[in-house]
Amino acid sequence: MNASVLGRLAAFVDTLPRAGALAACVALMAVVGAADLLTSAAVVLPIFYAVPIALASWTIGRTAGVAFATIATSLWTIGDVYGLDQAWSEPVVWWNFGMRLAFFVVVVFILVALKDALDEEQRLARLDSLTRLPNVRQFRERAELELSRARRTGKALSVAIFDVDNLKAVNDGQGHAAGDALLVAVARAWSRALRTTDMVARLGGDEFAVLLPDTDAAAARIAVQKGRGAALTAIAEGGWQSSLSLGMVTCADGAADVERLLRGADQLMYEVKGAGKDGVRAAMLEDGPASASGSARPGTGRMRST
Repeated sequence: MNASVLGRLAAFVDTLPRAGALAACVALMAVVGAADLLTSAAVVLPIFYAVPIALASWTIGRTAGVAFATIATSLWTIGDVYGLDQAWSEPVVWWNFGMRLAFFVVVVFILVALKDALDEEQRLARLDSLTRLPNVRQFRERAELELSRARRTGKALSVAIFDVDNLKAVNDGQGHAAGDALLVAVARAWSRALRTTDMVARLGGDEFAVLLPDTDAAAARIAVQKGRGAALTAIAEGGWQSSLSLGMVTCADGAADVERLLRGADQLMYEVKGAGKDGVRAAMLEDGPASASGSARPGTGRMRST
């Protein structure tokens, strides 16, 4: 079984609901236990016991894995005692019980550690290493989900892109450590200012994106001004000579795609930078095919920082 097959199998198992996984583990354990009790003691079934133990460990967790390991060991031992006409008082019975349980528990801990490592790897693959914000990959995935939801509900969705102005000057004048600290401070300020349902992500370099689900143009203006204000306060407190240029588009009913939203917001952000930086420009995203400018129709003008 190659790595791709194992990966697909793990992905399928991850989709199982906990209740369904628990029911499958119980059913599998009952079948294996019954087979063990009905067959000769000379027929050993440890690999079959390992299946529900592994499934419980992977989908539910360590406690469930240990519980099923204990059940499997008990059933295996009962089969041996009655199949080999052993007495429960014999030391070998309890020695075998302990060795089998130890083996299964080791399997449980290895599988849980592997699952935790894979989950952490997947989490880190969707995070920016510097700011610990979601990266562009996670932003796009979340934006696709929110757009699908907006199409079903008919609610508005807004996306903003902002650029940390003069980052190169900070890097050149104060060093890259100061530039990194500036980016981290801006990221933290935005994260704290937004709702838990919103998302701010680092696209790369000095560019960030903001996703505002269920947010129309008026509410989005308030939200980005709050986040931008918090970031400007953090910049001033850090003593950096910087500001933020921000472009934002609002889609009324989800009838767009992620590329159009990002392209429209990016265009407006560059209009702000071309007009002198340090400001916000917002627009409604027009229906129909995206134009070269991203089909962003300015409708709210430019807001200078306050």
